[in-house]
Amino acid sequence: MEFIVLFVLLQIKHYYADFCIQTYAQTVRKGIYSDPVGISHSIDHVWTTLVALLIFDIFFQPLTLLMMVGVALAEGLLHYHIDWTKVKYGIKDMTKPLFWNQFGMDQLAHQLTYVAIVYLILVL
Repeated sequence: MEFIVLFVLLQIKHYYADFCIQTYAQTVRKGIYSDPVGISHSIDHVWTTLVALLIFDIFFQPLTLLMMVGVALAEGLLHYHIDWTKVKYGIKDMTKPLFWNQFGMDQLAHQLTYVAIVYLILVL
């Protein structure tokens, strides 16, 4: 049960950070390494991960503050580099099948990050 709850919380936070609050400027500037606007998108993932973990901590299973902060920072760092790679090296033309292939690989990489987070928190 905890696995499903934690994974769903991470899915909701991912949807919110990637599709609800991400700005056009963030989507474009993520391809410029260390650009503050691009970094701000990853910071959105850090704080939304913290919120998801805090909800899980309060209602399902206690987590240490170190675990929550460490996981959120690691997820933000991974998220940044996954997005940077896609924007820097991926194609921009949404009419091409390769764009959607690369978008799908980007989302798969994020989802595998969440699988790793759940494994780290609930199995290790």
